[in-house]
Amino acid sequence: MSSNEERRKGLRAMMPTQMLFNVLDSPADYIRGQNSTVKRLAALDAEPTPNPKTESHILLSRIDRKLSLILSILAESSTRKTYMNQAMVQDISEFGLSFGHYSDFAIGSYLEIGLVLPYSEARMMDIAGRVVRNLGQDENTSFERYMYGFEFTDILGSDQNEIVQWIFTKQREEIRRRRENV
Repeated sequence: MSSNEERRKGLRAMMPTQMLFNVLDSPADYIRGQNSTVKRLAALDAEPTPNPKTESHILLSRIDRKLSLILSILAESSTRKTYMNQAMVQDISEFGLSFGHYSDFAIGSYLEIGLVLPYSEARMMDIAGRVVRNLGQDENTSFERYMYGFEFTDILGSDQNEIVQWIFTKQREEIRRRRENV
């Protein structure tokens, strides 16, 4: 076993919870709203002002365009991304997770997922990734459900840190339980 596999296994925690997801045709179909916001604001600053008359006219023109953009951004953020499917997460690491679903996904399928860590801040993480392993049929259920390994390909650093902190908290709880049972 390589050190990378050991590291992944050591930072993995059981997490029986629900995830929401959409199937993507390609990684280019994934859009994170806040990245496009920064690009649009930068594009506004780069645009030349038509027929500038005075410095104050230029300033007021740019403020007007930025306010319009900010209002559209606020409207976008108030409407959350809609996820069409749901699955059950089995465990999670900082690099990915395993989940069960009734569909038969091909290796390499791209998904965008919405994930809320149990017993943490009720904030949905928006993550993109791909199915990297078919782990076979889930033996813990009486119905046909397939288990998959999912690798994160686009995740915010803050979300990844939150996952790591959540895993460490779960590991500390498990150590305390073992000590109490000894």
